[in-house]
Amino acid sequence: MAAILALLFLAAGQTVKVDQYPLRSGCEADDPIVARLRAGDPVRVKFSLAGASSPCYVVSATVDGKTVEGNLPADALTGLDEFDRSRRDAAPVTAPSAAPAAPALPIPAVKSTSPELDRAVDLLNRNQPAEALEILQGYLRLLPKDPQLLALAGAAAYKADNLRLALDYWKQSLDIKPDPRVEGFYRAALRESQNDKSAEKKFGTRFILRYDGAAASSEAAGSMVAMLEEEFSRISAQLGCRAEERIVTIVQTRSAYLKTTGAPEWSGAGYDGKIHVPLPDSGLSPARARQIFAHELVHACLSNMGSWPAWLHEGLAQRLSGESVRPGARDSVRALAKEGKLPSLAGLGKTWGGKSAAEVQFAYGMSLYAVDLFFQRHAEFGIRNLLNNPGTLARITADLDRALRE
Repeated sequence: MAAILALLFLAAGQTVKVDQYPLRSGCEADDPIVARLRAGDPVRVKFSLAGASSPCYVVSATVDGKTVEGNLPADALTGLDEFDRSRRDAAPVTAPSAAPAAPALPIPAVKSTSPELDRAVDLLNRNQPAEALEILQGYLRLLPKDPQLLALAGAAAYKADNLRLALDYWKQSLDIKPDPRVEGFYRAALRESQNDKSAEKKFGTRFILRYDGAAASSEAAGSMVAMLEEEFSRISAQLGCRAEERIVTIVQTRSAYLKTTGAPEWSGAGYDGKIHVPLPDSGLSPARARQIFAHELVHACLSNMGSWPAWLHEGLAQRLSGESVRPGARDSVRALAKEGKLPSLAGLGKTWGGKSAAEVQFAYGMSLYAVDLFFQRHAEFGIRNLLNNPGTLARITADLDRALRE
């Protein structure tokens, strides 16, 4: 989040150079004046706005016994050398990427000395968007024109299922600074808002089910919520994940699903911080609905626990939803291994949205085969141990790559 950064270092030792200098609500000369500071007044630097048109800082100061916050340009302050030196020496904090099994929302990598902003990004990556949005909106009151912060708030609003607010934040961000990635998500969200007819809701302990009344009855929707709760309890017990906020699940017709998500034709459901499930015209049997929910809940669980490769996402999602390796998939892996053409697990890619149906079928088969091998070869270690110790993943992946070639 380069435009915001070196946030909340809370450095001391800076003072105001010029008497009666205006403390403004923003970095521009026409922004409203919050207070006037006297020469020599001590201030506490909170934000370094590296992306502003000229060096600008958000500071706190005491005026008439009250603490006020606002913006000052660099040439109005003394003692900035110490602040900048300390900021450069601070260890960067990089936000984990979005779940590889889902389209990545514009959640920029953040280098910051602000524990609170870092926590907001971590909350967002761990699918606690409502709490993240509350923190981000606090920053927006201080930095209402920062495009990267607006983009981040848009991602939080989208994951919190507030599509109108997400569109508003992303539109503001793009008006300030064009960004192809944010533009892509803005257009996707706009398409979703125009095509999604899922307006009715059911609430569970850990879920909000938003559904299209034309696709499912109220009774059927209630049964789906109960099914989601049961499957989450089962899967979370195996993986060790939790749902700190309700997981949004959207059920709609097949045609609406394809229009709103832009998913490829081969897609049977999806997870992008929200679970999207299409219902065919013929309906879903309870067994098939349970399997689809379980598959997507594995993605939700893994996303809440950090950043994991696509093969692990998809292999576990298949295994824990009751699928087994098909003989044809095993034969394909063995044939390519014999020819020396079998890709590594990492070589399957981070996302599979651009693959053909045949490529996806092979990737799914190889991923499930690899996860089955994990349970055979590392049963004593256990999947929960792996997920709680991500540093072991590289060693285990290398072992599974060797086993797939045997």
